[in-house]
Amino acid sequence: MNYNLIAPYYHSLSQLFFLNRQHQAHFLILNHLKNGDQLLWVGGGAGKFIPELEKLNLELEIDYVDFSSKMIEFAQKETTSNVKINFIVADIFEFKTNKSYDVIMTTFLFDHFQQKRAEELFIQLRNYLRPKGIWFYVDFVQNQKGWQKRITAIMLRFFRIAIGLTISELPEMHSIFDQYFKAIERQHFFKKYIESIVYQKK
Repeated sequence: MNYNLIAPYYHSLSQLFFLNRQHQAHFLILNHLKNGDQLLWVGGGAGKFIPELEKLNLELEIDYVDFSSKMIEFAQKETTSNVKINFIVADIFEFKTNKSYDVIMTTFLFDHFQQKRAEELFIQLRNYLRPKGIWFYVDFVQNQKGWQKRITAIMLRFFRIAIGLTISELPEMHSIFDQYFKAIERQHFFKKYIESIVYQKK
């Protein structure tokens, strides 16, 4: 997969197609951050949500991992003073750290992977999260209705051409999360096509 070619247009395409709801779906996490939190943010893309974190006036440290160097370049243009961001260009499966985090953010991440690979990634990231830590999950809903399935099929075909995406259906993540996490807040967007869930580690 390679996002570099569409990185300059990705945010604009998202705003146009989803009426900015992908961006709005991020705001739920703002209620669950506290001063001094260490975050791992995977799949933050061009970093358009970074200014909202800065507005909290909290001292946060973020390891910001994305496999697209162009996305990271755009994200680095979002200046911060309270939020320290370590930008890391890496395939998340190859990302290794001895750190443990208070918060993990995965925003439209799992929809890139087949079920088995998504579960492997879940296990990897879960091990980086501290007890009672927060996992902020944003993605397209599961158990989709007819029109939602049609949009998903179109989207997957587009990304198969644009970035080399290989999946034909979205992985099922709710049952995986429910084994190890408790959902403490949830919101839906774009006629319940996009969901934001704040999970707390059991």
